[in-house]
Amino acid sequence: MLSEAQIQLYRRMSVEERWKITEELMTVAWRALLELPYEERERRLQIARAEHDASSVALVKALHLGA
Repeated sequence: MLSEAQIQLYRRMSVEERWKITEELMTVAWRALLELPYEERERRLQIARAEHDASSVALVKALHLGA
């Protein structure tokens, strides 16, 4: 959990500053993923793809029900 001071720091940041942090974290995560053995990397990517697909299906259903 973030401290109140950290939350306030993030709130004072510009969009560009927050985006820079986001890019840095994505780079670290991608490098860590690439260091994994091929099979483990593919297993994790497949899970992410399945979660993304399930989210897309749920969104389409929700939009359809709201129409």
